[in-house]
Amino acid sequence: MIFGDRVFKEMYDIMTEMERELNAMRKEYAQDYKMPLMDMYETDDELVVIMELPGVRKEDINLNVSPTSVEVSAELTEESEEQVKKYHKKERVIRRYYRNITLPMKVSTENVRAKYENGMLVIRFKKEAGEKRRVEIQ
Repeated sequence: MIFGDRVFKEMYDIMTEMERELNAMRKEYAQDYKMPLMDMYETDDELVVIMELPGVRKEDINLNVSPTSVEVSAELTEESEEQVKKYHKKERVIRRYYRNITLPMKVSTENVRAKYENGMLVIRFKKEAGEKRRVEIQ
């Protein structure tokens, strides 16, 4: 790869990531969305994303994946109660979560496993086998 191509690719990647983060922030502030906290790590053959979604039911989580990104949105739904509560203070107003993550490598979207338990969403991706490599010309 020519030096200039590499520089422009890195700039494009940075701009793409900034755009995704700004979109997520816009959703977070403009529409009362909260960006859930997350961890991401890799093993020899998997990429794992762990995300906090406290109080959300599994049925209320939307998970969309592509080879290069993950989009998670969720909305808290309160069950209607017959008794009226008299709140003295109510600070937990955030009811929606949204996060779009650019993955550090390409992953397979075929064998994605997702598990939600105790407010934690764990998403496991298989790494894409086709890595970039140099080819000798004959």
